[in-house]
Amino acid sequence: MVTDNKAILERLIKLNDSAVVGIDLTGSENKASGWAVIQNGDVSTRKIFKNDELIEETVKMNPGIIAIDSPLSLPRGRISVYDDDPGRQIYGITRACEREMLKKGIRSYPPLIQSMQKLTLRGINLAGEFRILGYQVIESFPGGVQDILGLPRKQKDIKQLVTGLAEMGLKGAFAKARISHDEIDAISAALGGLFFVAGEYEAVGDHEEGCVILPNVKHS
Repeated sequence: MVTDNKAILERLIKLNDSAVVGIDLTGSENKASGWAVIQNGDVSTRKIFKNDELIEETVKMNPGIIAIDSPLSLPRGRISVYDDDPGRQIYGITRACEREMLKKGIRSYPPLIQSMQKLTLRGINLAGEFRILGYQVIESFPGGVQDILGLPRKQKDIKQLVTGLAEMGLKGAFAKARISHDEIDAISAALGGLFFVAGEYEAVGDHEEGCVILPNVKHS
């Protein structure tokens, strides 16, 4: 898998020379989000708290795509992230993309369970601000990217995850420095963005409701 992933990354880099930003968003500005940028295989990461700083640092890179690890839409029929939404009992707390990923063996959290509600609201609002500025934003899921590329998720073996990303050919201090779990997932989110820019992706879900972008490596 390592050899295949290295060849995949080399091809993705050839197909895209613009910066790709990945954000592993948290549910509150009081907790740092992971932020990463990949350009020509070089990786830089940061921990960032405030929305304004996330926007400022991202705009500095003028990225071709912004990939956010957060739900960026509501289940069809829902009008609020909170439990007092009158449509909660009818429309539920999950979207088609979560259900389709589960069928593929890719587990994720429902976007409107109580522990995810503030994150989902923040993700929707942040994506909206980036789009107003003219940037294209996709919903990325690091766990899904890692599953598809045969890499362990951070909860299982973060050291091996870092090693796997480095062995793909990604270069940067992340491979040797001690960085946060959120920064590692931000790298994986950005990696999902690289697949999107290269056109080697699968949009999982309902396009009107919202899709998660995952790598498509079947032809590789």
